[in-house]
Amino acid sequence: MSEPLTEVARAFAHEGVDLASLGLAWARATPAVTIVPAFGLRAIPGPGRAVLALGFAACIVPAVALAQAAPGAPALQGTPGGESWLVMALAEVLRGLPVALAAAIPLWAATMAGGVADALRGSQETASAPTVEGRASPLGVPLSLLASAIFLQTGGPARVAWALASLPPANPGAGSIGALGATGPWLAVAHDLTAGISLAVALGAPLLAASVVIEVAGALIARAASPAQIHALLAPVRALGMLGVLAIVVDRLAHALANAMP
Repeated sequence: MSEPLTEVARAFAHEGVDLASLGLAWARATPAVTIVPAFGLRAIPGPGRAVLALGFAACIVPAVALAQAAPGAPALQGTPGGESWLVMALAEVLRGLPVALAAAIPLWAATMAGGVADALRGSQETASAPTVEGRASPLGVPLSLLASAIFLQTGGPARVAWALASLPPANPGAGSIGALGATGPWLAVAHDLTAGISLAVALGAPLLAASVVIEVAGALIARAASPAQIHALLAPVRALGMLGVLAIVVDRLAHALANAMP
């Protein structure tokens, strides 16, 4: 380790701050601030997200330090930078990933529900927003912002910090490398992804049902008006009808998102 980093670690230790444990806590919190849309994504520059992760780390570092002090825990070097510490930091990143996915999936599901609404009303446009990964649909962006606002309003960051601090200790017998191969977190990831698909379907179900009703009504009207060709007139009416249905069910969507928040 370089001499300047050693001196920094000694200065922190003199003030009662375990820099090695703080670094591990920062690694555990990094996935959450990286992939959860409510924490800004591209709207916040990389250094800003690193500082946000440091804030989470300051909240959970007592739990990380306690786990490292437990009997049989993998040996932790006094200062970060050694090979053992880097492996443990990578293990903490992987251990924090399921918590990050559990928090991010309901927000992604809201974006997908907006995409379903746009597809049903016949819109092929895409929109780019820094708080949404990729190119979302025009309704996907506001629904994603709504989900992020619900996440922040209902104490989502506090629940994320609690979940990160409550992670069970790594397998003492397997050491740091054993933590990388643990199957429990990946089973949790698979469960969260499945739950996210179910949530997206549940959010889009009222829109799909309304779309069927609107299409059937349009077909009946067109048949009654035959031989007049009114398909060009019905197309914007169908789009307006889908927007009206979305306006009616948006409060139910908000309740469903609030209940799905981890």
